[in-house]
Amino acid sequence: MKKRIVGLVLTAVLALGVLAGCSTNQPATDGGSAAPVDTGSAAEPADSETYSIGITIQSLENAYWAGVFTEVEAILKEKGWNYTIVACDDNSAKQIEQIEDFITKQVDLIMVHPSDPAAVEDYCAQARDAGILVMCWDDQMENTDLNWVLDNTQLGYTIGSAAAGFINEHFTADAPAEIAMMNYPQTPILLERENGIKSALEEQAAGLYEIVAEQPAIDAASAQTNMETILQAYPDTKIVCSIGAGGDIGANEAFLVKYDGEIPEDVGIFSADATEQQLQAIVDNQASRASVGFEGSNLKTAIAVTDLYERLVKGEEFPEQNLFRPLLTIDISNAQEYLDDYK
Repeated sequence: MKKRIVGLVLTAVLALGVLAGCSTNQPATDGGSAAPVDTGSAAEPADSETYSIGITIQSLENAYWAGVFTEVEAILKEKGWNYTIVACDDNSAKQIEQIEDFITKQVDLIMVHPSDPAAVEDYCAQARDAGILVMCWDDQMENTDLNWVLDNTQLGYTIGSAAAGFINEHFTADAPAEIAMMNYPQTPILLERENGIKSALEEQAAGLYEIVAEQPAIDAASAQTNMETILQAYPDTKIVCSIGAGGDIGANEAFLVKYDGEIPEDVGIFSADATEQQLQAIVDNQASRASVGFEGSNLKTAIAVTDLYERLVKGEEFPEQNLFRPLLTIDISNAQEYLDDYK
């Protein structure tokens, strides 16, 4: 039986698209893992002032990050700002080198999505000592001007609550659900998210489920492979809880293969990120049933984060160092509304 690969190709294309747009005079490189590539200013910047931004994130292999930063790139290009967007491939040593490079170049703002927050704290302090603003995405760091964060335990709990409601509807104590957990405990915030999922399941679906497997899942390709392995060992697995888009997309592909495109009503995936591909799967009644998003779409998230960049470089001081993002459960009842925002 042929595997469905459309979803996996989209993730790769998005990742490449981010870096392709970041280069004005060099070719794009595979997977977002190459050396930084700076951009030049647009001919007619929308803003009379031009700023330089250095952005280092964990990975561009992930559908969520690839999608958001495709939009971020477009916005920064329209503003006429100089920017560098690089991925550290979840390698702290590499991320430190990227931050040091930004300091050497004396950018106006560094945004870091840390592989390991503790590993980069001192380097963020060095950046601030050099007069560079520092923003962190996802972690409550100390040596920053602003942390744009989620309550990851609550996010996980919201994912788990959606899964628990589905389990209560479709399973019983005599025939409990077998659950696969798509996680990534190497990253502290994602471990918090996983623990939140488990807490909600324990509180809201006690006795109705068993977690039969746990596998790491950041990108869709590895998640599909891991899910196929799980289904071989535990063929009755019908529920997946994932900490992010990669696990959701990969598991959905594995279920589509297993069921030849006809997903039973008691099969469900519950996750975070609410990417376009996830929302389309929900609308199409595939295995993806609900995903917890934040601003509502890649574009809305990109607008929100670039607005924070601008407020910071223009001197705004925020009342609190930690600025929390909203949580939004998207399922069949509202998925089309948010999917339309991608058109």
